[in-house]
Amino acid sequence: MAKIPLSLIIDDAGPVNMAYFHDPRGKHELTFPATLARDFAAICRRNGVRGKFSVVPMPGCLGRVDGKLNRVPGKLLRDTLRIIRNEIEPIFSITPEILTHYLAYNLEKDSFHPMLESIYFSKLSASEIADYVAFALKILLNAGLNPTGVTSPWNCGIDNEQHYAEGIGMAFRRVKKADSSFYFLHGDDLNGPVLMCDSKATGRVVSIPETTFDPFYCTLQLSSTRAAQAEIRKNIDRIVSADGRTGIARKLLEAGRPIILISHWQSLYSDGRLIGLEGFEALIRRVNAVFGGEVEWMTFQEITENFLRQTRKTKRNGAEKC
Repeated sequence: MAKIPLSLIIDDAGPVNMAYFHDPRGKHELTFPATLARDFAAICRRNGVRGKFSVVPMPGCLGRVDGKLNRVPGKLLRDTLRIIRNEIEPIFSITPEILTHYLAYNLEKDSFHPMLESIYFSKLSASEIADYVAFALKILLNAGLNPTGVTSPWNCGIDNEQHYAEGIGMAFRRVKKADSSFYFLHGDDLNGPVLMCDSKATGRVVSIPETTFDPFYCTLQLSSTRAAQAEIRKNIDRIVSADGRTGIARKLLEAGRPIILISHWQSLYSDGRLIGLEGFEALIRRVNAVFGGEVEWMTFQEITENFLRQTRKTKRNGAEKC
């Protein structure tokens, strides 16, 4: 019997704390220490974790990760990228989280539009999206990373998804001559991967949703460490109970659907308390103990390849999508 894919999404990663921009009323630090990446990678290696890891190429409009970021020490940027390259990329599929995860970038004028990327993408054509995504891919490649998919900041592209999917495929064709790519946009979707495009212009583009929720985001909202830890325990139980009989992951397993866990870099950091990171290891250990040989940890690239192999068996000859 085939094992159920199990994977982890990490969003908003890199040296810059996107919560600093997204939650200006909160007391969030501008940057993360490089040790967060080191400690996270160590937990993943100990527990066999694989998944998708996004890096924001121009975080908060501060500059580019392949060059200089304003207000971010150069050593911090270099150290963080080195750890991601050497310790995280071998076990995670790397993606840009579009460009800024903030204001949309004007490619022609090297400036920023007065609107968020999620709004900007609503009316773009596939070719315009391809240009934007290609620029994000090139920044990560210049930084020594090898992106294989795209992550949407917020719900960017959701109201223009066909053009969004096409643009992603076109960008990967142009920049990497890739035959396939994936993107992460949808949340709380129990149905698993969907083939969005399959044409000569785009290659095969797969949408992979999360199928759980971030159990550690509460650490940014609860100032009491004890209250946050209690909420984390409840959230872990919602994903999978200690005896493994209940929880979202149990339902997914019984339905034969991928179990896609998710967290955010700021959730793990927990404004310096690291209680999200502690909870993360507790969740991973429970998942491994409960499901054991019934699941297989996979990167998003591996999930994409596995899904496409299965899709080829059922696709009608000559059919094209997009």
